[in-house]
Amino acid sequence: MVDLQKQLLSKYLDFDYLKRIFDVDDGINMIKRVLCNKKVLIVLDDVDDKEQLKSFAGKDDWFGFGSRIIITTRDQSVLTNQAKAIDERLANILAYEVDEMEFDHALKLFSRHAFRRDSPLDQYISLSEKIVHTLGKLPLALQVTGSLLSGKSETFWEETLKKLEKAPSMEV
Repeated sequence: MVDLQKQLLSKYLDFDYLKRIFDVDDGINMIKRVLCNKKVLIVLDDVDDKEQLKSFAGKDDWFGFGSRIIITTRDQSVLTNQAKAIDERLANILAYEVDEMEFDHALKLFSRHAFRRDSPLDQYISLSEKIVHTLGKLPLALQVTGSLLSGKSETFWEETLKKLEKAPSMEV
């Protein structure tokens, strides 16, 4: 998390100051000092642990007026429990639940990255459908996996599918 805190601060601090951040608490203190008067937009993607949220957006007074923090998570309890613990004003988080993609749209997205077209090549239809089912129709996972498989052999695809099937769903 320290590296991510440094990345967040790198626009505002030179390298000498970033070297002074040794642990998460140092990062928190630096975020508070440096960003307290800055209007920022921060996107925290795939937050699955309350400590992640606490390390980057502990209280609303860490950032300047008008700042926005966008948080994506598969576990809404990370937001609600942590918001109350951090600051009562954050207890009214605006949540927007995104529906899972329809299978046809997921297959199309995957195909665009794997084949540079809207549908799989005939010989890859079955493998593509299995991969999309395994990935759970998550857009980023579909894009990354499709790009990884683009131009690769059918054997490589089959090996990748086996690895994906063995991976716990939260790791995909």
